[in-house]
Amino acid sequence: MATAPQPRRIRLQGHSIEVASEQFGTLKNPSAHPGEAPNPDFGNPLVRSRRGGLWFPRRVLLTLGVLLLAVFPLVGCDTQGGGAQLLHKARLQWEEGHFEDAARSYIGLAELYPDAPEAEDALFWAANLYQYYLVQSEPATRLYQQLVVRFPQGRFFLEAKQNMAQLFEESPESRPRALQIYQQLVLNPALQEQHDAFLIKIGLLYMELGKMDQARQALRDLLVNYPASAMRGDAFYLTGYSYYLEGRIDMALAAFTRTAKEFAGTPLAVRAQFFIADTLEEKGDMKSALTAFIALQGKYPQPTILERRIKTLEARIRRGVR
Repeated sequence: MATAPQPRRIRLQGHSIEVASEQFGTLKNPSAHPGEAPNPDFGNPLVRSRRGGLWFPRRVLLTLGVLLLAVFPLVGCDTQGGGAQLLHKARLQWEEGHFEDAARSYIGLAELYPDAPEAEDALFWAANLYQYYLVQSEPATRLYQQLVVRFPQGRFFLEAKQNMAQLFEESPESRPRALQIYQQLVLNPALQEQHDAFLIKIGLLYMELGKMDQARQALRDLLVNYPASAMRGDAFYLTGYSYYLEGRIDMALAAFTRTAKEFAGTPLAVRAQFFIADTLEEKGDMKSALTAFIALQGKYPQPTILERRIKTLEARIRRGVR
């Protein structure tokens, strides 16, 4: 049976942390079918079916999209000429696993028949193939950029912007561009249900850029404007971590303590409790830190690291080292 997506691990200034909410990874995966509204689950390695509640691999759903195109021929394309041939060719290539050839066929359709209603679809699916099957960021980004310039009112415009932002996140040099896109998306009323996820993204990107005040402002916006969001815990947790990175230990401890209390019994609370112990150690309160680490035994997902921290602290306490 398929397992739920794991929390995302990120690195900030040499530290590795996790974002607990599964909803955090909502900005990666294309829609399951051509013409479908942006999928709130895209980004998970597995995509939940809206109706059946079942889990299907992302590639299976994308392939279903190709099959739907085959069953319901597109109208408006040059159905008696090269356009129809390219469309049919792309479908077959995708179904047979020749993903790069399929992408080239879609690109050919968009270039040879730029005024056809299917040109936007062709660009979108070519970009998806490069992003998710061929894992080639540069051509995927270029195709998404073409789509948003050529079809600013298109049905795939917003999803292309989100996928493009995800690609820009991959490189430190292009992260400011990702940040700019998420700041635009969070103002779009059509994406209201994803605004909290965008704010988490904005907060993380500011943290990765070393701009902690701006990061905390984005997280604060989430807490104030989306009190029912399932990502509130992530906002508290990341607020604490931003203070931790700045060396503002008392503020970090307060934020982590609130996270652990408000979300008790969750994996997020366990991670917050680990940082509470770590922060107490930073403050020089060795005995309280040791007690906090010991309380995590049997709960923390990386027991080897936990036991190492406990043994190190016990040794320091015995030697009287602070």
